[in-house]
Amino acid sequence: MKRLEQVLKSPKKTISDQELQQIFRESDYELFHIEVERLVEREVLIPVRASKSNGRIPPLFNKYRIVKPPVDHSGSSESVRRLNPVLNISGYLQRPEYYKKHLEVVEGISRYLWFTKDLLEMPMSRKERSFSVWGREKLLDEQRTLVKDVLKFNGLDEEFLHYYDTPEPFFEYLHDRDKPMTVLVIENKDTWFTFRKLMQATGKNCIAGTVVNVLLYGEGNKITKRGTLEDYSATMLVGHGSQGGQSDSSGQAPRFLYFGDLDWEGIRLFFRTRDANPSLELKPFSALYRLMLELAETVELPNSLDQRGVIGPLPEFLSLLGLSEEKSLRALLAEGKYIPQEIINYQVVATILK
Repeated sequence: MKRLEQVLKSPKKTISDQELQQIFRESDYELFHIEVERLVEREVLIPVRASKSNGRIPPLFNKYRIVKPPVDHSGSSESVRRLNPVLNISGYLQRPEYYKKHLEVVEGISRYLWFTKDLLEMPMSRKERSFSVWGREKLLDEQRTLVKDVLKFNGLDEEFLHYYDTPEPFFEYLHDRDKPMTVLVIENKDTWFTFRKLMQATGKNCIAGTVVNVLLYGEGNKITKRGTLEDYSATMLVGHGSQGGQSDSSGQAPRFLYFGDLDWEGIRLFFRTRDANPSLELKPFSALYRLMLELAETVELPNSLDQRGVIGPLPEFLSLLGLSEEKSLRALLAEGKYIPQEIINYQVVATILK
């Protein structure tokens, strides 16, 4: 039975006698011959006669066609009927193999239509929409062709998901030079672009109760290089009168806030950035991290690819956020989950920007 399953699991339609012998792991040719003939009798294997005999005694053919049993899709009918009626239910009932192929993508879209359809009325960035629909901020990047196929099969155009792409940005968005200045360093490009897009469109720059003058895209580890922010403060904010972490003409030094993913690497990035720029005041943007934790209570979180842990700095990080109770976040991280920045999407930013 095990050998039969291995043969049927082969992704190929035909298989050579040598490949069969590797699967069977049978060094005795006569015993191997008996096993192959049994599968031929059961019509699991059909000789490809054009491939001719292998020249051994007793002979086998050089190639065999694998006859795989038809896939039973009967169990999927009920799931298809539960899809949102906007989707091509009749098409999936007629072509259940398409439903199996489209399963993750179409089920995510169906749930979105049933429970949060109104979120499609306003735009989100590609990764924000991806996380909002499927709980995976990179699905639209990793499964772009499949998503297009699903939309086409369901009679939906590519604008249906109402997301915008985020072109490679400038490192900085300077909103204004009010004194004293607050600079917000944002870990991910999509989130940086969304804040920038709304701040430009509305002219507002008070984020969750904090006035922000400058948005910086952290560009991964680039922001953690020694003195990067100190050099930025001394050169890019020079017109504001600051030198490194020193005070400007208003008597107050620029303040730097950090905002990134809530995972081990995101926490490590904050501390590496702070340690690389000791003369600056750099703190996590507490209000945004708190909002991430609040929003995460209602969604299924993705698994983190980073399982290295960061137990040491976690208590300090929670203290900087003003959270005395760290059990929930510690448990979330210990389970290998994480909260991506993209959970704070366009619609959320629109509500916290004043």
